[in-house]
Amino acid sequence: MSPLPKIDVNIILKLPLWQRFLILGVVWLVLIGSFYWFLYSAKLAEGSTLSSKLERLKNDSAKKKILAGDLPKFKKEKEELDNQLKQALARLPNEKEIANLLESISDAAKGSRLDIMSFKPGKETPKGFYAEVTIDMKVEGGYNNLMLFFEKVAGLPRIVNINVLNIASSPKEVRGEIMLSATFVATTFKFLPQAEAPQPGAKK
Repeated sequence: MSPLPKIDVNIILKLPLWQRFLILGVVWLVLIGSFYWFLYSAKLAEGSTLSSKLERLKNDSAKKKILAGDLPKFKKEKEELDNQLKQALARLPNEKEIANLLESISDAAKGSRLDIMSFKPGKETPKGFYAEVTIDMKVEGGYNNLMLFFEKVAGLPRIVNINVLNIASSPKEVRGEIMLSATFVATTFKFLPQAEAPQPGAKK
């Protein structure tokens, strides 16, 4: 690296006054430019970053204040949801109550003066904390008796859904009453304790 050229001050002093002012102006511009480049611009960028960070912190603080203000509302909603869940679980029979529920469905059919031609409980299908229990049924009886059966099933304290209803298209008359043959799937739900519920990733 070559050494910096030496500046003879006497030469500058001998220059005309306007040239000396010109050189002084150039020196001031160089000094100001260096100050801006090495100090001010860096501080300016740092200040901009800090300003953005401060704005984000203010926004986060405002959001947290809003959440803190809504906390009693969220607690109340959680309590309501917990109560709804307890009520829903109360309508899901456990293992010991399933047999009684199946008997109740059978009794509802008999109480509606329907002849039960087929009553086949199916396999349980786990759905998380509960399992679906299906019963394939075939009954014969009058239309009003069939509707009465559906009303009784809907009035059971446990949840029972009637699906895949199929009524034979060729009804027959018995003792002056039109008799229908109907097949359907009655679906109820069984509560699974945590120990029985399938775990995520577990093999079926």
